[in-house]
Amino acid sequence: MKVIMLDAVRELGTAEHIEEATAMRKLLRMGYDLFLAQQYRAGRLTIRAVAHRMDLPLSEAMEALQSLGITGNTGMDDTLESLRSLQKSNRRTGFPP
Repeated sequence: MKVIMLDAVRELGTAEHIEEATAMRKLLRMGYDLFLAQQYRAGRLTIRAVAHRMDLPLSEAMEALQSLGITGNTGMDDTLESLRSLQKSNRRTGFPP
């Protein structure tokens, strides 16, 4: 396993033209995000908890999960919170609501 991980770090570093330390951090983050996605799919975490742990707005966390093929188990509260977050973001950027 150790050799495989080192190869993965080197491969990512080469592919993205980044240092091995940066590649290692990126792989760790990708693994953590996948772990969170699996916890969400299993019903152990809410979308809000996933977003918080990923340090993303609710809407971006939902997009990240969708990119992994995980559809939402969102309820009305999560949807409303996502809309509020989007409105706050629009106010900061100057986009109309």
